[in-house]
Amino acid sequence: MTWMERLIVEKVAEDKHSASDRPAHYEGQMSPGLTGQYDRDLREKAGMHTPPPLPENMGLEGEFDQGGLAKRVALALDQSSVADVESLQIVQRGNMIEFRGESPNQSVLEKVVKITAQIDGVKQIETDQVAIAP
Repeated sequence: MTWMERLIVEKVAEDKHSASDRPAHYEGQMSPGLTGQYDRDLREKAGMHTPPPLPENMGLEGEFDQGGLAKRVALALDQSSVADVESLQIVQRGNMIEFRGESPNQSVLEKVVKITAQIDGVKQIETDQVAIAP
């Protein structure tokens, strides 16, 4: 089972600016995320859409996707050394990523968090719903 098959997107009440009603020059929440680095290729693709989606709503190809951030996290994890951890789920709430389930050990959880923090648009990562396997 891939990470992409284990993601959940939860609607957040503060998401009042959908792609269709947001002004074209909407500046809110456009910073890159936890690492301070933009995914320039993805941002360029997203910029071709009018209006461009917020970072948490950029899909795999820059299109508007309500769960785009979770999908990009899932893709990065699928391409990493933690691709075989099947006991964790990815939950997206706006620009926050939460992991739920069980991690085989603390080291794996730390790798998952480190990879997730590098994804453009991630503003917060929560792991309090993750148990470490005995």
